[in-house]
Amino acid sequence: MAIGEASTIVRWYAYAGCLALVPFVVAGFRLPWYGTAVVLGSALAAWALLLTLIRPTAVAVPLPAVWAAAALITVYGTSALLLHGTVSAGALAAGGYGWALLVAAASHQRRYSAAVRSAAPASSARSSDGATTSASGPRASSWV
Repeated sequence: MAIGEASTIVRWYAYAGCLALVPFVVAGFRLPWYGTAVVLGSALAAWALLLTLIRPTAVAVPLPAVWAAAALITVYGTSALLLHGTVSAGALAAGGYGWALLVAAASHQRRYSAAVRSAAPASSARSSDGATTSASGPRASSWV
């Protein structure tokens, strides 16, 4: 079962979410070397997760973890931008990345569900004697 590629608009959201992390990365260069390494590592992991959600894959990404992370990041980034009146690198990165992650996770879940539905076997079939059987075996009322 293969999961197809995301639509063009979802890919553009994902690319914009990746670009939203750029101010966070730029601000990280003012930190000591270990802070810069943590910021760059975090940004690379965030980009990899977001781009994995929009590319065609053969396996499913654990969506409950993605939904939880996306919800927390989105709430933090959006509330920080709305409450402070000034734009900080962290709030801009979290808000933009969080919204893009939500869109990509919704798209991935929709495409995964469609792939599962298309790969599912037929739910019932008629045998040669007219009894209805399901994929899990004959039903209790197969004589009807």
